[in-house]
This record gives sequence, structure tokens and C-alpha cells, in this order.
Amino acid sequence: MAVLTSTGITFSDATSTTTNLIPAGTQMLFFQTNAPTGWTKQTTHNNKTLRVVTGNGGGSGGNQAFTTAFANRSFSGTVSVSVGQHTLTQAQMPSHTHTILVGGADDNNHTGNYNGPSDSDAGARGWNRSVRNTGSGQQHSHNASGSLSGATLDVRVQYIDVVVGRKN
Repeated sequence: MAVLTSTGITFSDATSTTTNLIPAGTQMLFFQTNAPTGWTKQTTHNNKTLRVVTGNGGGSGGNQAFTTAFANRSFSGTVSVSVGQHTLTQAQMPSHTHTILVGGADDNNHTGNYNGPSDSDAGARGWNRSVRNTGSGQQHSHNASGSLSGATLDVRVQYIDVVVGRKN
């Protein structure tokens, strides 16, 4: 195992190199409480996450702290949705016809239906006539709005804490 020191690297066989392998001003991440000897802990960036980029590094952005953005969100109450009214246009109605009895007798109950002895008795009951077809069954929609409550959204992702050290 190799140990990084402020003056170089000491290897497991007790040999070391004092060549300045890491230039002063270099910043590194350390998975420990403090930066090692010869490094200064940087405190400019706190409660942030890391983003890997293929372009230029060294930038920062965003306006929400890590623990704020990934907090446990609770809502109380109920879910309710309101659907807006919509009046169908003629084109949105299913295609259909209306049939009317023209002239002749009915069944004496004033329903317009005649239950005569046969269809050949059309003269006694009159003629059924259809009013022209209308409608085409086009789609229509209803506007809806609602609110969600009474649920929990837990986005507290796992993380590890690291510190940034700057080589002296």
C-alpha cells in the first residue's frame, strides 16, 4: 500500500519518493473528515453534489442545497380532480339518424308505433321517414385540473461525504 504524504509517496516496502508528484494548488477529494497533512481543507463548497462532465471542469451551478433538493416531501389531505364541462359539436357526436312517422294511424296510445298485422299494411300506419344523417364521431376532450395530497415522495438518495483538499 502506498501512503501519500506532504513530501511525496511512501510505499509498502518502506521506499519513498520525495519528488513533487502533485503540484501545489491541486485540489482533490478525500473520503475522510479533514484534508491530509500538507493539504488545506477547502470550505467554499458545502452541501453540494458532484457532476461529471466531458467539457471543462471547475464550474458550479444550481441554487438548491443537496439536502433541500433531495428532502423527504410529505403531503396531507386528499386527491381531487375537477373536469371541465364540454359541449359536443355536431361533428363530435356519433353518426346517427332520427326516424319519424309521417301520416297514417298509430297504436292509439299516441306513441307513434303501429303494431299492424304486417309490413304490407303500411298504408294504415303511414310511412317511417329518416331525417338526414348527422355527426361524425370526432374526438373531443375535457380539461382537467387537480391536486395531490396525502402522499409521501421520498427522494433522499444515498450519498457519501467527502472534503476537498488543496495541495499547499
